[in-house]
Amino acid sequence: MEIRKAMGYFKQALENEQLSLHTLRAYEQDLEQFCDCIGKEDLDELGFEDFQDYLAQIASLKVTSIKRKRVVLNRFLAFCYRKRLCKERLHEYIDPIRSKKTAIPKEVLSKEEIIQIQSFLREEKEQAALKCHSPYYEYLYYCTVRNELLIAFLLYTGCRAHEAVSIQKKDIDFEKNIITLFTKGAKYNPIPIHDELIEAFSIYEKGIEKLGETLKATIEKSIYLFPSKQDGMQYMATRTLHDLMKKLSNVLNRPIHAHLFRHTFASYCIAANMDISTISSLISHSNPSITLSIYTHEIDAHNKQEQIKKLRFN
Repeated sequence: MEIRKAMGYFKQALENEQLSLHTLRAYEQDLEQFCDCIGKEDLDELGFEDFQDYLAQIASLKVTSIKRKRVVLNRFLAFCYRKRLCKERLHEYIDPIRSKKTAIPKEVLSKEEIIQIQSFLREEKEQAALKCHSPYYEYLYYCTVRNELLIAFLLYTGCRAHEAVSIQKKDIDFEKNIITLFTKGAKYNPIPIHDELIEAFSIYEKGIEKLGETLKATIEKSIYLFPSKQDGMQYMATRTLHDLMKKLSNVLNRPIHAHLFRHTFASYCIAANMDISTISSLISHSNPSITLSIYTHEIDAHNKQEQIKKLRFN
């Protein structure tokens, strides 16, 4: 069978598993890259050398990227063999990369760094407000108002980047004090709204009120909390969030990424003595064992701190 036709069947199977659009897109891009590399059209034309050439081409990538591409290709080829789309067990040519798992601490933001970020965003908003005298500067001011809420949203929900930028207004219920996140695996996870996040929403609303009627109407009309500049009926691009992280990296003089806020949320929950089941539910893990495996070092370190307090010599 033609490789691209088989890819179509594979994509349908993944969609039936209700994988996220982000995951589906990643699978599709990896398989497209493989097709472009090998230059062959039929599955039964593939052999050992084709896979070796492809693996050599991606060898310079980060280990995590290589691992993902191997997994995607292996899974695709295994699917093809199970469905009799190819004659040979092509997936056996793709050996998985096995690395020893080590418990290392997750990088998190310190309290001082969180205050520094919040102060920077607040000052940036105040400076932008002084120039809010044209559509261009008015939108820049809106961006500072949005960024302040966006960072608070990441910090007080522990959600993933895509879950934050794509949140819809209907999923925020202030009466019940619940935010419903559409999480990995196409699942819905209701989590309580932290008091500090409620305050951030209040500050955001006051900022929106300062906008001109045209821009304010566009933002209020969107179903998304963080709408796209190009199309208010779409949510802001994850790339926009990445650009904000670059700016914050310069503020703290160290690399910052959106997932760092998720690790910070989870680590501070552990330090606050929350039970693992609750933390796992808050950060949308399907099983507490996943939370335990990811935050083993933080949990062990916290437990040691708590247990050492019990030591008495008198």
